[in-house]
Order: sequence, then structure tokens, then C-alpha cells
Amino acid sequence: MQLVAASVLALASGVFAQNVVQFNVSRGVPGVHLGSIPVLGKRAATHSERLINFMAGGGYYARVSLGTPPQVTTMLLDTGSSDAWVLSHKADLCIDDDLQHETQLICVDTFNPSKSSTHKVIDPRGFQIKYLDGGIASGGWMQDDFTIGGTTIKSLQLAYVTKAKRNTGILGLGFAASEKAATKYPNIIDQLANQNLISSKAFSLYLNDRRTDAGSILFGGIDTDKFIGPLQIIPLLATNGTYTSFEIDFSSLAVTLPNSTTLEMKTSMLDHAAPAVLDSGTTLSYLPDDMVDILIGNLDTFFDPELDMLLINCAYLTSSSPSLSFQFYFLNSTASIRVPVWEMVLDVLSPSYVPPDDAPFKNACLFGIQSTEIFETTGTVKQPNFTLLGDTFLRSAYVVFDLGNYEVGMGQANLNSSSSRIIELKEGEGKNATETETATKTKGLPEVTGVLAQQTTFTPTTGPVMTLVTTKNNAAVKLGMTGVGEMMGVVGITSLMAVLGGVFMAL
Repeated sequence: MQLVAASVLALASGVFAQNVVQFNVSRGVPGVHLGSIPVLGKRAATHSERLINFMAGGGYYARVSLGTPPQVTTMLLDTGSSDAWVLSHKADLCIDDDLQHETQLICVDTFNPSKSSTHKVIDPRGFQIKYLDGGIASGGWMQDDFTIGGTTIKSLQLAYVTKAKRNTGILGLGFAASEKAATKYPNIIDQLANQNLISSKAFSLYLNDRRTDAGSILFGGIDTDKFIGPLQIIPLLATNGTYTSFEIDFSSLAVTLPNSTTLEMKTSMLDHAAPAVLDSGTTLSYLPDDMVDILIGNLDTFFDPELDMLLINCAYLTSSSPSLSFQFYFLNSTASIRVPVWEMVLDVLSPSYVPPDDAPFKNACLFGIQSTEIFETTGTVKQPNFTLLGDTFLRSAYVVFDLGNYEVGMGQANLNSSSSRIIELKEGEGKNATETETATKTKGLPEVTGVLAQQTTFTPTTGPVMTLVTTKNNAAVKLGMTGVGEMMGVVGITSLMAVLGGVFMAL
């Protein structure tokens, strides 16, 4: 999962079908404006990954209410972890001027339990979580009333964090088996179902086009106007008989090159399995190193050791008729999603960026696919034998995460859809969902079909580079046209991890 540069899930929302909770997506984190950022000097790989996350605008945030009377707080939406946590009003980052100066972060908002009449302490300590990028958060456990999308969950268990170098909480949407509590508990999806607020432990995610600012998430329902063709059902993979993440069979990647030839890479070529984890909290997508090497050999790319990132020629994006595309195949190639060029060739580097002297081209863009080897070099994973599909993939897909039946439904996203046809997911017997507004389920997701074809087109526009400005004690720190090398000297190594994003898949 990622951090500050992100999108906000608006609190304003509605219920469009019985027992379906919807809230909308708008890009932009409170207090942060997205834009090109000049490159850093030499640093550890994790730091550059967080910088890239900021530049690419990764992460999707929810504004929720907690307690009685309600206190509004901001949380990162994360399918890669299972615990929800908020920043305590006593969190070190929120009260320590030196830490704020070191990280150049100010807490977006916090939760004060003494101001809530429904707050209950479960364990004043006992919460600690480590994410794939090496970030750690710790604190205690509590219960309180939690409102999202106009729907209130009574006595939801979540953590309140007292030590963390990030300025918002995280809303984990994964399986209870991956919770970090000593005793497993019903998390947000469990409680929505347990309290009869939704009829099925499932939610649908529509991140929409990277070049727009609209999307949505549905708890307990499917919006058939948001995807094209049939919903493709893919079973999740278990680990030692237990379902712990949204991990699916990844069969191959086919890349259509500008000369109309197709480059196909099957995971069977690897000497290990490479299942794909669907993680909304990760900005980029990561493939096994052997597959990335083939991409490097067939595309106009180079590796920048200063960024510790793979870059690609922007010409793929700016040609009169861009033809480069990426087709991801799953479940023995029976399901697939096409990702267009503008999701994988990201024009986010500053005009002042200077590539290495031996770079084969000067007009460099960030490549939306990187190697999982980066996690091995940072020490968080010893054998990165997996695929991590983040926002550069997920924005092209409409995904239904079904925790009750251990599967996902996946359809090609109908980008920039302006209409809705929401179907409630219900357990039990009944009519086919294509004929009624209630989708009934006996053994998994129903057979539903979206629209026939992409309904809208979109022409990207170019705007001015924007900046992030935060002020504390009359001191301002800017990201944007300010040299990030200069910022590095002020902010420090650790703060870059907090300011600029991360990979928040829990370990």
C-alpha cells in the first residue's frame, strides 16, 4: 500500500440498493497537490519507491467518522492488509515537533478517545504491524462506533497508533486470518455483514482512469455499468489451507508492441510459482525479475541507479496512435485484463530530470511495472517469488473481492462511466442477477454481465506542475519545482519513506 500522494474516498455517499454501501472516489489527499517532482540523490531503494509513489499519485483514502460524537479521520484504503488503525491524538508524530521537522509531516487528523462516550479500550498495547516497504506502526486496541459512507458499524475493533511515521491511518480490507491481534476479531467486512448492513462479505472496487478524478467502492454490491462484458470469476489461492490475502493464479503477460507483434511471457517459464496479489495500496505493479528482464530486452527502457527504478521511453505515450498495451492473463488464461499504455508509461518525472550519461534516450517516463527484486534488496522479503498488482493494474479492472466465498470477480473497467446499475449481493437461492436487481448466491459470485463496450472516451490534458506545501511554525517545505535533492537535506532519509508513499502490503 501507499502513502501521502493519493486519492480520497469522499465521506459523501449513498445507499443505492438495499444493504449496499457506496462511497465515491476523488483524487487528492488533504493538503497535498500532485505534480512532477525532481529526482532525489542516491538513497535506499525503499525511499525512491516512496518518491515514485508520490509522483504517480498512488493510494486511495477514505474520510470516515469514529466515536460519539463523531470525529472525522482519514484512512488509506488497503486490500493488502486486514487491520484498521487510526492515529491517536498522542501519536509521536502528532505531538513531537522534532519528529515533524525530521519527517516534514503533520498529522492530517487524529482520534481522541476521551472525547467519545462509546469508546472502549481492549488492550492499551499489543498492536504492531510491518508493511512490505519496511514501515512499522504500533499502539493499542480499542472498540468504537465507526461510520463510512453514511453507514455506522457499532463497536468496531481497530487499533489506535501511538508510534508511526505516516500522517493518516489505514483501513485494511483483507481476511481476519491476517490480522495482527493476538486474538482474531471481526474486522470491518465481518462487522458490516454481522450487523446486517450488507448481505454478503464482499466489496467492489472501481478506481477508474488515472487521468480522471472519479471512482467508487461498494460494500455488498456490484455496479454492472462499471465493467465491460461478463464478470470473470477467479478463485483465491490459500496458504497452507488458510486464505490470508487476495492472491490469484497469474498465468501470463502478453505485451502488444508498436510493430503489432506480441511478446508473451508465461509464468510457467519461471522456476517457481508467481501468484498475483491484488493490492490497492501499492502504486506500481511488480513482476518476478526474470519476466521484467524480458520486458527490458524488448522495450526501450533503462534502469536508473539513482532512482533505483526502471524507466521507459515516453515516445510510447506521445506517438500519434499509441499501440503499446499489456494483457494480463489469470486462471490458466481463462480470464484477462487489458492495461493501456498510459497506465504503464507514466509521464511524472520533472522536466529538470537528467538521465544517466549512458541512457539510450533522454525523454524518460516511469515504467508502471518494476521487479519484485526491490523487496529483496530492502530486506523485507528473502525470496520475492510473487507478483504484486497495484494501482497501475487495478485502475483498468473492476474487481469484486468476495471474502465469504474465497474468490474475486474481475471485469475490464468501463472507464469514466457516468451511470450506475447496482446489484445487491445476497447469500441464498434466487434468480439470476442478470434478470433482477438482487444477485443471489449459492456457491460464490453470480454470473453477471456489464456493458457491451467502452461507453466513453477520454482525451488527456496537460496541466501545470503543482506543489505540496506544508507549514509548521512559519516554515514551509515544498515538493514540486523545488529540488528534491535540497528537500532531502532538510527532511532526512527516514522522512522520505513517510512523505512519499510506500508498499503497504502487510507481512
